[in-house]
Amino acid sequence: MHAADSLADISEMAQRGHPGGQDSVRHMAAESKCPSHQAEHRRTILIVDYVGLRSEPPLTALRLEDHGFRMVEVLRPPYVRAFDAAGYASALLEPHMHLSTEVAAVATYCMAGSIAQEVAARLSSPHYNVPLVVLDGEPSTGEAIRDQWGIALRRIAQMVGADVVDCVTRALSDDELLARPCEIAREIHGSMTSIGAQQSHDIERPSMAKDVEIFADWFSDWLVYLIAAHNAQWPHWGGDVLQLVSESHSAADWVGSRSEEVVEISTDRDGLVLDPGAKAALLSFLAERISDGRV
Repeated sequence: MHAADSLADISEMAQRGHPGGQDSVRHMAAESKCPSHQAEHRRTILIVDYVGLRSEPPLTALRLEDHGFRMVEVLRPPYVRAFDAAGYASALLEPHMHLSTEVAAVATYCMAGSIAQEVAARLSSPHYNVPLVVLDGEPSTGEAIRDQWGIALRRIAQMVGADVVDCVTRALSDDELLARPCEIAREIHGSMTSIGAQQSHDIERPSMAKDVEIFADWFSDWLVYLIAAHNAQWPHWGGDVLQLVSESHSAADWVGSRSEEVVEISTDRDGLVLDPGAKAALLSFLAERISDGRV
């Protein structure tokens, strides 16, 4: 994750929204008037990638448009507030369903895999099982969510000059995340804003509390996404999976796929998206499925 230099930087970033960059597709193509379901017409790659809080390159840096594909980011602000993978995927897809017959694959990164799998399942049909491309995929866990919660609290404390020792989190069990996700999200948000409120009161600087609240809203989007990714059903949708993994990453069996291919790339995590070998493996995977109609 990439830390901002100051609370002002965080506030400005949060108000701007997700820094998608110039590679973002801002205007969706109109739905094809041709009713053909031939695989070669499928040239759109849906990107399920939450890049706002990490230093590694976004998946759009693959630049698949240089190879005739359209890359469409679906995970953009305003972010979804759904607490399970199925609901999150459904909300992400709602404005993009006109592209359903054009999608060649869904590409995703890290802990977004369960949400991306739901996206692929919803886009598949008896004629096309949309494949999934995953880079350094891993499940969202209670421990990971707690770690990110702690990072948020410590960052706020450092920004406002509060005691980092007071940044206390607690364990989050699988059962609790499934049964009470909304309450947990409120608890986490409240723990962030309380640091700013207390410090603002102590030093008589009301604007500090507002800045912390902006940051808390921004970080809560990320944590809600992680909670949704945790609360996953991993549907069996009949699609193939390509896992591209960096040297330090261990790939687990992908639940719900028809077939799975794992390609190890000789690079670290920071270099995975930009590695020529990763791009070549992805293009080969897509070409095979487009040519034989398996997408």
